Amino acid sequence: MSSAAQELIGIVEGLPEDQAREVVDFARFLQQQNGDREWERIHTAPRTYPKLEQFAAAALREGAAEPLDPSKL
Repeated sequence: MSSAAQELIGIVEGLPEDQAREVVDFARFLQQQNGDREWERIHTAPRTYPKLEQFAAAALREGAAEPLDPSKL
């Protein structure tokens, strides 16, 4: 366990439950932000996806799909 994690545990243990919960919620928020940054990096990367682009073009050429008929399932 990192020293930062140990320090955080010590701080949280000394807080009342409601404040400790706020710290946990904030940590989860930061964790989510990190994941969002990774998706943004992937999304803006100057990389092409030829197979995905071919799949999307073929799907668009097929036109609109028929609505599902539950009686045919």
